[in-house]
Amino acid sequence: MHLPIEIDTKIYDSYIGEYELAPDFIVTITREDNRIFTQATGQNKFEIYPESKTKFFLKAFDAQVTFVKNEQGKVTELIMHQGGREFSAKKIK
Repeated sequence: MHLPIEIDTKIYDSYIGEYELAPDFIVTITREDNRIFTQATGQNKFEIYPESKTKFFLKAFDAQVTFVKNEQGKVTELIMHQGGREFSAKKIK
């Protein structure tokens, strides 16, 4: 069971953007006020909840999102964890 934690929501700004899971399949991360959302191409938008500064989870179904940063602290990709599998998506915008 995942429980959300309180984090500084300013960190969400570095995660906003588009991540390419596959050609023509993009995961878009957006922010609305102090909430952050994920939406894959052709799918519904779901809120994601922080369990650490880089790890988030969905309440709608069993999946987690991890944001990956490079040495300079810039977000370069996300990893979607779902159904016992991991899918890496490079940040493209």
